Amino acid sequence: MKIYIWTILLCYVCDGWLHVNSSQQGKRQPTALKSQQSSNLVAARRYMFSNAISLGMLSIFSSISNAADSKALSEEYRQGTAALGDMDDQAPVPREAYKKLSSGVIYADLRPGNGETVTEGSRVNIQWVLRKSNGYFVDSSEVSGSVPFIFTVGDGSAISGVDEGVRGMKTGGVRRLLIPPRQAYVRGLEDGKPGPLPVGFGPRQQMRRVQNVRQDVPGEYIYLEVQVTRVR
Repeated sequence: MKIYIWTILLCYVCDGWLHVNSSQQGKRQPTALKSQQSSNLVAARRYMFSNAISLGMLSIFSSISNAADSKALSEEYRQGTAALGDMDDQAPVPREAYKKLSSGVIYADLRPGNGETVTEGSRVNIQWVLRKSNGYFVDSSEVSGSVPFIFTVGDGSAISGVDEGVRGMKTGGVRRLLIPPRQAYVRGLEDGKPGPLPVGFGPRQQMRRVQNVRQDVPGEYIYLEVQVTRVR
């Protein structure tokens, strides 16, 4: 943006110089030459200002792009986005803590539980935080008053990445799930579809873009951090 401002100022200075110079020369030249010189001056002005506008647009778009890049969360932050209860949001998760299931779902236990174990047919309550793969926060159960997502494991009421990813957890445990789009919201994000569903048009639209645009991008995941609060 600063480059653009200085370019505009330089254009005004050059324009003033051209005007003064042409005026001085015009006093000593015939009318036909004055007309030609005037046309050349107009063309020179148009050239300068069109270049200034082009540079300005590039500068603005560059600023917007840099601003967007600056919002991207660092890997260190994404490795500690547990955001549930008393979790340390800067605590890194060792790479060896992650395990990959045959479906492509990756998980890491952030805090072990000490209650009942989640198995096929368990009725489970979970608190959750949903993020995109770049770490951007999308939604959480806390935003909706900490109302838990309740489902029965294996009945299809949860997205397959969650249904598979919570198995083996215990009450009180916290787990990070990295879910490929093909294991996420493939049946849609409307009310009544497998959850946990983000609430509101904006959060749902973000997930739609992931499902529709980035579904086949290698290494693309959605981040879900889940805390099992009840098993029965």
